[in-house]
Amino acid sequence: MSIKKISDEKLFDFVKEGDRRAYEELYDRYKRPLVAYALKKMNEDEAYDLIHDLWLRIWEKRETLDIKGTVVSYLFKAVRNRIIDFMAKSAHSQRYLASVELEGSSLGGDKADYQLREKMFMKQIEQVLNKYSDKAHSIVRLRMQGYNNHEIAEKLNLSEKTIRNQHSSILKFLKAKFPYMLLFILLIMMK
Repeated sequence: MSIKKISDEKLFDFVKEGDRRAYEELYDRYKRPLVAYALKKMNEDEAYDLIHDLWLRIWEKRETLDIKGTVVSYLFKAVRNRIIDFMAKSAHSQRYLASVELEGSSLGGDKADYQLREKMFMKQIEQVLNKYSDKAHSIVRLRMQGYNNHEIAEKLNLSEKTIRNQHSSILKFLKAKFPYMLLFILLIMMK
């Protein structure tokens, strides 16, 4: 029987036993569709790197990897999760995280997984914000709720200049400490 006619699941069984040809066949079947999926969310170099890394990990963990469901479902969910992780560490996080919830159901995705990742990301932001004074913390909170500098100044009975200075100071600290979060935080604060 030709290797091209073997099911994905059977090929994966062979991969678990160390069969390089079965691994290469699975790779050939799914490399392009996985890259095409990743290209919807990231640039070409990032997409190819992410897919390459996924296949490398599959080979390295082949003996212990336990796929529940179909191989194709596993691969697309693994790519989706890697994109979420990548975006959480990059300047595009808010754009992708907003789109994941919409796509999750079409891929059979787990909404709880998305929500957990979002909560973890927001917890990191909270930890950073807790290092500031109550006044600075209030400024950031109000920005995250969509208030502009003028509205925040009125609410807190401060000058707009004070609001701008505090906000700028916090953003400089965040940029130095967490450069990958900067755009995400800016997007939230500038709404």
